[in-house]
Amino acid sequence: MPADSLIHRLPRHLKMSELRVFVAVLEHRSFHKAAAAVHLTQPAVTKAIAGLEEMLGVKLFDRLAHGVVPTAHGLSFAPRAVAVFEELRRAAQDLALVSSGARGTLRIGTVPMPAIPFLPIAIRELTAARPDAFVSVVEARESELVERLRKRDIELAILRLALFDLDDDLHADTLFDEKLCVVASKDHAFAARKNLSWPEMLCERWVLPPADCYFFEYVLRTLDRAGLALPRKSVESFEVSVQYGMVSQGGMLSFGMRSPHVFAPGKEQVVRLPFELPAPERPVSAISLGAQQPSPLAQMLVGQVRALVAAATRADSAQRSGTPGHVRAAAQERPTRDAKGRRARL
Repeated sequence: MPADSLIHRLPRHLKMSELRVFVAVLEHRSFHKAAAAVHLTQPAVTKAIAGLEEMLGVKLFDRLAHGVVPTAHGLSFAPRAVAVFEELRRAAQDLALVSSGARGTLRIGTVPMPAIPFLPIAIRELTAARPDAFVSVVEARESELVERLRKRDIELAILRLALFDLDDDLHADTLFDEKLCVVASKDHAFAARKNLSWPEMLCERWVLPPADCYFFEYVLRTLDRAGLALPRKSVESFEVSVQYGMVSQGGMLSFGMRSPHVFAPGKEQVVRLPFELPAPERPVSAISLGAQQPSPLAQMLVGQVRALVAAATRADSAQRSGTPGHVRAAAQERPTRDAKGRRARL
């Protein structure tokens, strides 16, 4: 058979069952022993070798009285056949490692990192437990992360559902509940106060996100529902690092979510102020495609976050158990209105 013809025929017509029988006969030098090794009858082994020889167009074994020996063609074919099964064994081992979470790649997306304080610690724990795992993290706005999910560029997106409406093709795995709060530097005069009113906080300088981002819209909805005026911003920035810097180093107030200022490393630089905004708790969730089964690594990461949340919640509750409760926004704290009765944006 011409070489060009065999090159085209071999990938299309080679049967793995026949190749498996060939390797067994090669190893045992006997159709009878090979049949026992692969759990077939001897006639089935004989038929498989005959089919393989017919497809290749060459004789692979010489039949002797007490067994078989490979021909020159059989000896030439043998290393490639053995290599195929060795690669298949390695593939099975790799699949087993990925299934156990011992190896693999996890691609996740999140909003700017300080917003999800447990994620760096969870990734640290995951990679410590699975040294052969690789984790890729991208930061982006919620809408971009959802698009990346749908393109399968990432497997998980860590989002605050207070800022995002879940579509039918997405699945949310709740990690913890989040709530809006007001934050300041630990050195700010308000940090030592046990009671604060909204009007006196409005007199301070604030750093706020721009009006075209989800977080600003969430803040605005919360204040509108409570009848509280929006603070006048001195600095505007979408970057969480800039907002954090203006609070911790610039003496400004800002809005934040509760978890970074309760559980995150470095939380001592920024503190929650004792003023409870009347916003319901909303979950932070791991968002994935509904039709996609999460990988073992993804499941492990979610488990790590939940474990960290549980431990941090217990620690925070114990620390705050003897402190006075936050002052809730009272009905009498209404925003200033102008002569036409419109709410003033201070």
